[in-house]
Amino acid sequence: MNRANVIATLVTVSTVIQQGLTIPAIGFSAILSNDTHLGNDDAIKYNNVLTNLGNGYDKWCGHFVVPTKGLYVFSCTVMATNANTITLGIIKNGQSVLPVSSANTPWESSTRVVVLAMDKGDRVWVRRLAHDRNIQGHYNSFSGYLISTET
Repeated sequence: MNRANVIATLVTVSTVIQQGLTIPAIGFSAILSNDTHLGNDDAIKYNNVLTNLGNGYDKWCGHFVVPTKGLYVFSCTVMATNANTITLGIIKNGQSVLPVSSANTPWESSTRVVVLAMDKGDRVWVRRLAHDRNIQGHYNSFSGYLISTET
């Protein structure tokens, strides 16, 4: 997203707030309960769902299915086990849009955030892209929420 798009989005959000228009309450946040071994292209199934407004996140497949078209914020935090390096990716409809890496330092985690224009029915999930296959339970999370219904 270029600077002009970011500014336009902020103006839209500001206008919505000033006019008192309502944005549907859509958002989720989920974490892993246990250390997890990942396959090559497996979606990570964040099984401890803390919030799931709009019921878009499915803990059984690890996917968020967009219930309402709009502009969404997604974030992913990763920590590998045993001070290993791992790279995950935030995936939109099968395409990697943002890598998230944890380096080989004990207890190091990394978080990345992305803003995406989404259509109803689009899917977003996290999967392993490279390096180690094991991630630390309780320190890996995936979240997303709607910020605007105008794109």
